[in-house]
Amino acid sequence: MRRWGILMLVLAAAAATASRAADQQSGTLDAAIAALGADHINSIEYTGSGKWYQFGQEPDPDLPPPEFDVSSYIATIDYPRATKRVQIVSKQTVDPGRLRPPPHQTRADEYVVGDVSWITGRPGGPATGLPVTSIPEPKNVEERAMEIWATPQGFLKAAEANHATSTRTSDGGSEVTFQMGKHKFVGKINAQNEVQKVYYWIDNPVLGDMLCEAVFGAYRDFGGVSFPSHITRTQGGKLRLDLTVSSVKANPEVLLPVPEGLRAAMTAPVKVAVDKLADGVYWIKGGQWHSVSVEQGDHIVVVDAPLDEERSLAVIAKTKELIPNKPITYVVNTHSHFDHAGGLRTYVDEGATIVTLPANQAFYERAWRGRHTLNPDRLELSKKTPKFETILNGKAVLADAKHPIEIYEQIGMGHHDAIVMAYLPKEKLLIQADAWNTEAITAPYLDTIGLDFVNPYIQNMYDNILRLKLDVAQIVPLHGPRTTTMAELHKVLLLD
Repeated sequence: MRRWGILMLVLAAAAATASRAADQQSGTLDAAIAALGADHINSIEYTGSGKWYQFGQEPDPDLPPPEFDVSSYIATIDYPRATKRVQIVSKQTVDPGRLRPPPHQTRADEYVVGDVSWITGRPGGPATGLPVTSIPEPKNVEERAMEIWATPQGFLKAAEANHATSTRTSDGGSEVTFQMGKHKFVGKINAQNEVQKVYYWIDNPVLGDMLCEAVFGAYRDFGGVSFPSHITRTQGGKLRLDLTVSSVKANPEVLLPVPEGLRAAMTAPVKVAVDKLADGVYWIKGGQWHSVSVEQGDHIVVVDAPLDEERSLAVIAKTKELIPNKPITYVVNTHSHFDHAGGLRTYVDEGATIVTLPANQAFYERAWRGRHTLNPDRLELSKKTPKFETILNGKAVLADAKHPIEIYEQIGMGHHDAIVMAYLPKEKLLIQADAWNTEAITAPYLDTIGLDFVNPYIQNMYDNILRLKLDVAQIVPLHGPRTTTMAELHKVLLLD
């Protein structure tokens, strides 16, 4: 019996070895883990250069995002701690067909540590001159965290830890699928045991369940580490990153302590501040993103719905506190950039009609057909049908005896091809987006351009004021810390 027991153990061990060998045949998850070192690589750093694209800031919904030349890209990842730091040095690519401020070099330093995300920079942007500090970015946690697992070694580690299923493909590879919390990942391993592609979905306030893809090509040996020398990332079907990798380090020491106070800031409620511009007209500010609420007859008009539902709910609540017992009937959308349109769906659920240009309307109608299941918003739950009032021939008027609002297309704006300004003729008040943020706008460019620099976005706003013969006394930005006057505008444009 003893010999028989030993024989059974030997046979079982042999069977296990044979099974593992079978599992490690070319193109399988186990084979890829062994080939790419995912079983012993716990951290990685890769550097490179290429192109970065400012997704969500397209000059037209149907155009590619603005392109930046990346001279340095350094990504440092610790897999067990789910941490990542990305440092980017870039300069916007000149588009000869679009009038923009001259490009200047920018540096981005982005972090995610578990459920905490931040950047280092100056609050309000570089032109403020404020000290460099750590700025919480709770809205970017999901995107940055998922990118950790959308690297070759990260995908393999996550697939193994989350009990992935594999299907063999006709080309000798495998399709590997797993669920990580609410996120589904699908990856393609080829017959050479290389992770070729990873795709997954994250939440976006405009697009809903947004498809993200990472494609890896031209693997090579980097000091004993097999890693792609070419990486592309797309979001929502648009290119986000095109990187040529020049060096890779396996298992570098990664120390990314969370700055003091950042964890609390991640869950802090949305704050709003209010400046009364006139009776019944309120500038509702929050960080860098603002709205204007206007009382009309038996209803309210809100100009712009920035960021996301959380921000919109705070603005709506404050607006109803300032102007009680009246519904919000209209929301004026200046343009389709995600930081100005991310909160629009909340106003649709509120029952408001969106006032915008035709190109933006077509984009929203198309984008909002998508699923919003990862983070269902109020519109996803109510299923209300969006209502639009289309701005035709460059002008719309929301008539009112006390506070009429004129809405004008801002023609020739290099920042966006379908953008509007709102004008209150009785108050001589102009509300504008992204033309003049009322900081010391020349500050980032002084070193390379000089004191006589004139920002073409501000010039374009001024040209449109003249074209429309608007009598403006006060200019209200939807970014920026303060309102300003035509006298100051003349000074900035070197007219005085």
